Formats: sequence, structure tokens, C-alpha cells
Amino acid sequence: MRAIWSGHITFGLISIPVGLYAAIEASERVSFRLLHRKDMAPIKYKKFCSLEDKEVPNDEIVKGYEVSKKKFAVVEKEELEEVQEEVGEGDRTIDVVQFVEFSSLNPLSFEKPYYLAPQKGGEKAYAVLRDALTDANRVGITRFYLRTKPLLAALIPGKKALALEVLRSFEELRDPNDLSIPSNEKKSAEVKMARLLIDQMSTEEWDPTQHPNEYRRALEKLLSSKRKFVLREGKGKEAENVVDLMEALRKSVGQAGGRARPKKAAARRGAA
Repeated sequence: MRAIWSGHITFGLISIPVGLYAAIEASERVSFRLLHRKDMAPIKYKKFCSLEDKEVPNDEIVKGYEVSKKKFAVVEKEELEEVQEEVGEGDRTIDVVQFVEFSSLNPLSFEKPYYLAPQKGGEKAYAVLRDALTDANRVGITRFYLRTKPLLAALIPGKKALALEVLRSFEELRDPNDLSIPSNEKKSAEVKMARLLIDQMSTEEWDPTQHPNEYRRALEKLLSSKRKFVLREGKGKEAENVVDLMEALRKSVGQAGGRARPKKAAARRGAA
């Protein structure tokens, strides 16, 4: 894997050189292109003005924020640059601001996972931090910048690698108090029976390989058959083209031979 970012984990007087790696395999995602059925050409989109119904060049396009229905405030590029300057670009450090129990994190705030791996000279300190977090049953709450964007993330120890889970800000999560939720049940017979069932269905560890993505498997099977058909069709057309080329060459040779004979005859008559 190739690091998409490199810097240091810092806490106290400790600084550990690390690289940041994507934890999600992008190539495993299935994506589709929109095509024109008639000629199989990919569909392209043009930028049209909804009022004038005509294409708009890029130099006439600006960013806008909808302040009320169909009313927009234009936000200029220079204004966004000023916001970026106010926030700053940060340095290449993952600053640990505190340590908390993993159970105190809201899983709904997990946004995007990354792996952290030690870089040259940081192997020992990396292993010490990972093992200490595991022993303490703690995760680190960190701040860092990725592509000039300030992010909040949880530093989570794994069996082998440290993970860095980018967290959504609390403002993004909706408050469940707006939902109609029943109050906590006391230790009723139903709760005790439900607990018994939970205990019976519980396992020591979670094994994700026992729960593959069935939709993805079925989709891959379909796409595999499509791929074979397209490749066979392509080879068939290649063979047809070869046959057509050979036939064209035969005809050309025949025509060239027909034109060449009179010249030889003329040459013989001249010699006589």
C-alpha cells in the first residue's frame, strides 16, 4: 500500500513518525457508467442554466449558498480562501488531545477509517503506543489536517495496526430525542427473557468473513458473465476483420495481377 499522508503522532514529548493508509479498498467497489444503448458511448453531462436553458462556460459559473427557497448568496473564491487562511493549513502532525474509553465513542460518528504504520525510526514507539492503548482499553482523540482540511479522529489500537477513524462533528448528528422512543423498561420478565436469548446467541469474537456481501457476490457473478461475453464478441469481430482483410488482399492481388499482364505482353512485343 502507498501512504496518502505522512507525519507524526504527537502526545506529551513523544513524536512517532507514521504514514496514513486508506483502510477501504476502492478497487473492490463496483461502479457503473451510463451508456448510450445505440452505440455504447459513455454519457457526458453539460452544465446548463436552468433559466436560459443553454450551456454555461466554466468562467461564468460561481458557487452559491441557498439562504431561502430559490434565493442564493454568491460565495467568491477569494472569500473561501480567506476562510481557509483563518482556519489554517496545520502541520503534518496527529495531535493527541486526550484518551478515553472506546465505549464512550458514538459509533454513529465514525466516518472514514485509515491505517497508521510506523515509518523509519518509529517502529518501537509505535508498538509501545499500540500495546499501551490496548492494555488501558483506551483510544486517543486526535486532531490533524488532511489536504488542508482540519479533522477530528479517534486513534484506535488493533491487534496489529493502529487505526485512525475520522469522526463526524457532533453538529452533523441528529438528536434522537426528536423521535418517539419508549422509556427504559425495568427488570421485567420480558427483559430477562430477552437477555437470556442474547446470551445464547453471543460469541466471543466477531468474524466478518462469516457474513459476506451476498449482493456483491451475485453482482460479480453477473458482471463476470458480461465480461466474458464482451471479450468473446470482441475476438469474433477481430476474426471477421482478419477474414475481411485477407479477402481484400486477394482481390487487390488479383486486380494488380490483371493490370500487370498487359505490361509484360507489351514488353515482349517491343522486344520482337
